[in-house]
Amino acid sequence: MNIYIVVLILFMLLLLSVGHMASRRKKETVSDYFVAGRSMGVIVIAGVYGGSFLSAGSFVGTIGFNYAYGWSATWQLLGTLTCLFVLAAFFAKKFWRFGYYNDAVTMPDLIGLRYPSKWSRGLYSVIILVIYTIGLAAMYMGIYTVLSQVSELSYMTCIIIGASVVFIYTFSGGARAVAWTDTVCMFLMVGAMVVLIPTILIKAGGFEALITKLGTAVTPEGKPWQQGAALLSGTNSFLTASVSFGWFLIWACGNLCQPHQLTRIYLAKNEKVARGAVALCMIPFMLIYLAGLLVASYARNRFPDLPRIDAAFPAVAMDIFPPAFAAVILMAIIAAIMSTAATMLLITSQCTSYDIYKKLIKPDAGEKSILAISRGTMLVCSILSVVIAYFAQTITGLIFLWSAAFAMMGAGILPSLISAFFW
Repeated sequence: MNIYIVVLILFMLLLLSVGHMASRRKKETVSDYFVAGRSMGVIVIAGVYGGSFLSAGSFVGTIGFNYAYGWSATWQLLGTLTCLFVLAAFFAKKFWRFGYYNDAVTMPDLIGLRYPSKWSRGLYSVIILVIYTIGLAAMYMGIYTVLSQVSELSYMTCIIIGASVVFIYTFSGGARAVAWTDTVCMFLMVGAMVVLIPTILIKAGGFEALITKLGTAVTPEGKPWQQGAALLSGTNSFLTASVSFGWFLIWACGNLCQPHQLTRIYLAKNEKVARGAVALCMIPFMLIYLAGLLVASYARNRFPDLPRIDAAFPAVAMDIFPPAFAAVILMAIIAAIMSTAATMLLITSQCTSYDIYKKLIKPDAGEKSILAISRGTMLVCSILSVVIAYFAQTITGLIFLWSAAFAMMGAGILPSLISAFFW
């Protein structure tokens, strides 16, 4: 059997096992299912926050974008780190306190209380539901991007495998299962990049040799990519100064108000853990994104004419490692996808069962009915995401689909979120 498929199966079984063990400790309550009883420590909060933050966009889309347009894409890293600093310094404590003292479990809880109108909570819930259902499709598309490089599995088979595994452990264990599986995924992502950095530098003949060669790269005929010195510039003809600033704002503002990231703060056992976990994430994030620049640079030198820019990471892993080890490295991408997808799926279920059903339609709804609707929503959204992925398979750049979702959240939600705390 294909070694990549064997490792994939083992990894999926690992996630299902971790999710099952976590689910054995859960209680059939809304608080436990949605926020794990607010009981998690700093390592798990950093793991679930980082796991939900890093995604196919980070490993597939961003590295592919760097491959085509160069180091100017580092504006994304600067935006991401700015977001983490602002969140740790100004928002994490406030957000945790709001959740603790108001028994909040969702982002619309904040909007609904601070702007007391059914329209505010309802509109925000619908926005999240729509964007995240599309976001789930983008995540599962990333699985195909990886597996298509190493197996004969069809596009829809890859999509269905990813959607099914995420659905099973999220459905059974709720926030506890998501927290622990995301933490496992986070450790795998960091480990893969720690191994990749020295290996790439050795293969390339050192950092200077890698960058010198990148500075002479030529754009293949028919490709709209950057070439030569433009690949090493802070701005270029594609990412001009104004566009680069916009690219920075997408990630700085968009990440600051993503419910699947922010609501992980609710899981912390106290405000010190909440702030510390977000600050701690800055270290692995910087490592992963800077390592991604090296991966992209090596790929552009070694494979100057890839048919899909999103294939840059898989191509490098298969080039520099033997198949069994390359398969483990590639699981870092799958881990990023699964961890983000699980959190997003949980958030969509909250929007329907808690924010819309309990808060707007039936305030006296019992916990059993809320959890039943939540699990039903997971099933419906999983199916819809598979359908969306089927119709979106012609999209050639995953990072653009993902950045569009972040731009919508940043422009549409951030002003209200900031004002909720500071106005």
